[in-house]
Parts: sequence; C-alpha cells; structure tokens
Amino acid sequence: MTPTAGRRDRKKAETRESLQWAALRLAKEHGYERVTVEAITEAADVSVRTFFNYFATKEDALLGTDEARAEAALPSLLADRPADEPIVPALRAVLAGIAAQFVENNALWQARMELLHASPELWPRMFAHLTDFERALSEAVALRTARDADRDLYPAVVAASVVAVIRVAMTKWRAAGEHGSLAELLTGGLDVLAAGLIAPTSQSPIGAPS
Repeated sequence: MTPTAGRRDRKKAETRESLQWAALRLAKEHGYERVTVEAITEAADVSVRTFFNYFATKEDALLGTDEARAEAALPSLLADRPADEPIVPALRAVLAGIAAQFVENNALWQARMELLHASPELWPRMFAHLTDFERALSEAVALRTARDADRDLYPAVVAASVVAVIRVAMTKWRAAGEHGSLAELLTGGLDVLAAGLIAPTSQSPIGAPS
C-alpha cells in the first residue's frame, strides 16, 4: 500500500467513525426515532452525500460496521491458524479474538449496547447485519478448505451454523443483562458445534456468564 493510499484509508476510517459517534450521541440525546441523516451529517460536519458513501441508512450508522472489519480480517486470520487444525476449532480461535477486539474492548460497541438497551426494537436490525458476515464467512471457509463457495454445501453449512451460534450467544448474553463474557459464550457455543452437537454429560451450563 502506498503512503497516499494509507492516508486515504485512514481518513475514510476516521470519517466513518465520526459518523457513527455522531449518530450514537444524537440517539442517546434525542431518541433513536428522532435521529435523521441530516442531523448526523451536521453533527459530523460532512455532507449528506458523504454519509451515503459510507452507510445506506441511519440504522447502519448506529449499528455497524464491526462486521465489515471482521469480514475483511477473516481470510488472513484463518490462514494464520495451523494447517492441520479442523475448521471449527480454527473458527473458535479466530472468532474469540474478533469478539474480544471488536466487541468487548470497543468503545463504539459499548455505546451501541447502551442504545440497544434504550431501543430494544433495534435488536432484529442488529442481527440482520450478520447476513453479510455469514456470506464472508462461507467464502473464508471455502478458501480454507479448498472448496467452491458457490457450488459446495460445506462452506455454507459451516457458516450458517457458526452464525447461529453467534445469534444464540448474543441472545443469551442479552438475556443475562450483558453480564459475563460474550467471547466465552461464543466459544462455548462453538465447542458444542465442534463436538458434533452431542449433548454434554455434565449438567453445568456451557459458556454460562459468571
């Protein structure tokens, strides 16, 4: 990457984050339903056209785009895992790292959770963002396993199963009042998947938040 391209990418990332913070601040101050794209762009000091270069809707600005960053990182993160490691344990390690980096140590994520507390009707939209992530995950699994993402069932089934685990982990975490570690719930769910969905002999809840 050239220095000019590097500066351009940093500027784009800064603009995206500025728009996200502006949207979240306005939603906290005035309520999600009262926030408009025009108000967001005014608060971020950019044009409406610039907003739509980054987000399709105000909901995208409020709820994204950690998934996009994770999608971009997936192929290289999976490639860094040992070549003989089965796909689900490899994904377990990769997604635990992503959860810790993009979720539990991320100020934007924490602000987003506060918004979801105040506007629980946004949760379905939050889950809808996983659709693109599932597609990227299927492609990453196909690359890792030398399969065709468009023709083979395997990458799509693995990706759909993992996204189901993510949904369940987030739902359990939300039901627990967001106590404990989302990463632990996620890895616990992936352990169930790696075990072939065989019921554990212990009665202790897997990945239960402490």
